[in-house]
Amino acid sequence: SASNSFPTKVCKCYVCGRIFANLEQLKEHCCQQHRNLPYVCGLCERARKSCSNFKRHQLIHTGERPLVCRHCGQAFARKDKLNEHERRHERNPYYCKECRNILL
Repeated sequence: SASNSFPTKVCKCYVCGRIFANLEQLKEHCCQQHRNLPYVCGLCERARKSCSNFKRHQLIHTGERPLVCRHCGQAFARKDKLNEHERRHERNPYYCKECRNILL
């Protein structure tokens, strides 16, 4: 019988470097060995401590930007980046609605 010569995808724990045959084994490992990292991404195998951090991480893969600036409509994936952006509007309320540049 011919053996399968195609490489199989393995999952590597980015915390300790151990290799696993599949994502489920990696998730189980992270829950048991790295109790502080129970959420493992199925796309890049990165682990996160909390569900909220995990959901924020997944936005990297989806490209989703659900947070919108109330001043100009620019969209952001992260709340801290939106807040930083909106503070610029509050410091200098003059901006072009067409190109979103802040005017001095």
